[in-house]
Amino acid sequence: MKTIIIADSSGLISLVSGTDRNHQKALEISQDLSQAKGSIIIPGDVFSETLNIAGKKLGHSVAIGTAEILATLGTFLVVDSDEKVREEALLLFKKLPESVSFTDCIVMATADRYKTKEIFGFDEAFHKNGYKRIGLDNA
Repeated sequence: MKTIIIADSSGLISLVSGTDRNHQKALEISQDLSQAKGSIIIPGDVFSETLNIAGKKLGHSVAIGTAEILATLGTFLVVDSDEKVREEALLLFKKLPESVSFTDCIVMATADRYKTKEIFGFDEAFHKNGYKRIGLDNA
C-alpha cells in the first residue's frame, strides 16, 4: 500500500529556506519521505502560496527554483482542488479559530479526500484537528 502525505506550505518553505527555524527538521523529514513508497500531494493552493511566500521571503529566483524542483521530483504531485474539496475546506474554515488559514483548511480537506491523516507541515492546527505532522506527532 502506498503512503500518501499532503504537503503544506509551512513544510515546503521550511525545506527551501536555510534560515527557517524548522529547516533542519524539514530536511530530515524530506530525507525520510524520499525513501518512502508513496506520493506527497501538494494542493494547487499550497503550491501557489509556497511560491508567493518564497518569492517574498527568499527572492524570485528561489521561488522559480522551488517550482522547478517540485515539478521535476516524482515524489511530489501538484493537484488542483475541486469544488468538493473547496466546500469541505470552507466548512472547516467556518468552524475553526481565526488563526487557522483557509489554505490550512484546504490541506485538511485534501487529506480527507485522500483518506490520510499524514501532513508534511508544521502548523499546530493540523495536530489539534487530528492529523499527524510527519516527523513531529506520534501515531
